[in-house]
Amino acid sequence: MSEGSQLNILSQRLKGRLELSEQAREWTALIQHLEKFLGKKPDMNALLFLVGVNVLGQGPREFTKEEKQDLMHIAICELLSFVEYFEYSGRDPHGWPHYNPLRKPSVGGLSEQESLLRACAVQYFRENDEDFERFLLESDSMQGKD
Repeated sequence: MSEGSQLNILSQRLKGRLELSEQAREWTALIQHLEKFLGKKPDMNALLFLVGVNVLGQGPREFTKEEKQDLMHIAICELLSFVEYFEYSGRDPHGWPHYNPLRKPSVGGLSEQESLLRACAVQYFRENDEDFERFLLESDSMQGKD
């Protein structure tokens, strides 16, 4: 899938062209997939932490409270880079990624913000987790979708 088509898919989701039930199905599939991996159902904070650790690329280890906050920030920037709110700018001497803001998010309330993050998280895991893509395809075929 090309980068342009990925942005188009997210754009369609955000504009409500794809059914909410499809978005909910993909989100539910992602949570179920992560639950199998983690052994418990993750909330949004746990998902952001996982994305942050993955983007950091230093593997699992103990993180300070400040580092955990930084990981959440990294995750939000990474996810919102799918809809061009942020752009990856490189790593600092300690290997931590940095992002430049491209524009201010135009999403309103908390519900809309969470929907945006959910759509971006699904896209992130589709691109970065082959097991999730397989899981999603299997759940589609079990529901009779092609």
